[in-house]
Amino acid sequence: MILKPKFVTQLPIDAEIITPDSISGKIVKNVENLELLVGNRKKKLGDIFEVNKGTEGDDEIIIEGDVSKVKHIGARMSFGKISISGDVGMHLGREMNGGEICIRGNVDDWAGAEMKKGIIKIYGNAGGFLGSAYRGSKYGMKGGTIIVHGNAGHETGRLMRRGIIAVVNSLGNFSGVHMNGGAIFCFGDGGKRIGAGMDKGTIVMFNKPEIIPTFKLTSTYNPTFLRVFLKMLKEYGMPVDNKHFTGIYDRYSGDLASLGNGEIYIWRTD
Repeated sequence: MILKPKFVTQLPIDAEIITPDSISGKIVKNVENLELLVGNRKKKLGDIFEVNKGTEGDDEIIIEGDVSKVKHIGARMSFGKISISGDVGMHLGREMNGGEICIRGNVDDWAGAEMKKGIIKIYGNAGGFLGSAYRGSKYGMKGGTIIVHGNAGHETGRLMRRGIIAVVNSLGNFSGVHMNGGAIFCFGDGGKRIGAGMDKGTIVMFNKPEIIPTFKLTSTYNPTFLRVFLKMLKEYGMPVDNKHFTGIYDRYSGDLASLGNGEIYIWRTD
């Protein structure tokens, strides 16, 4: 299906139903009759979007236009693809369980929160709490991959359990805070207090960040296991060079104020 926004509103739009799980296999009329919330009022999807039929049997949803007021697109989706040309609102792909979301624009806070499987590709900037846990939850991202070709906001990967987050430009403050597994890669600046409260997991930085005192330098070497990740990231368009495969990395363990089994690798430019 192809969706084109036709609304003019400052109210948030809750659109959990915009997933291949809800739309795939339905005719245009049935899709138009699906309900969503505009503010606290129910509206039909056809009142908010122009709906056009895509390829027969296609499991892809194409959204053309600015949907920065639309929240929860792709929530809990388990298959198919969502392609968006424009900015997107909060909670994109939250609790995602499969499939792919591709955004050529910027994404607001909480994208990929508590996702389990699938891939999110962001060809712009991501807001805060990318791949993070919601307040009160024990774990954030539990699997899958998030690729950001711009910047990511504060607390990226908060309470992350598994999966991969890779960012071309900069991370916000407290990225990897209370991280409990998984991997974060960043080719730009790391922000302040990266990995604070980290129990487990891996953070790889290609620009030297500020390291908090509760991380300890344990070794300097070429970690061969990183080559598998770097090869995958290069295929996703990350700025991976041969020097990253062959280079030397400083390994810091911590956070020693917590469980202390996390690790931060910093690529050495000298």
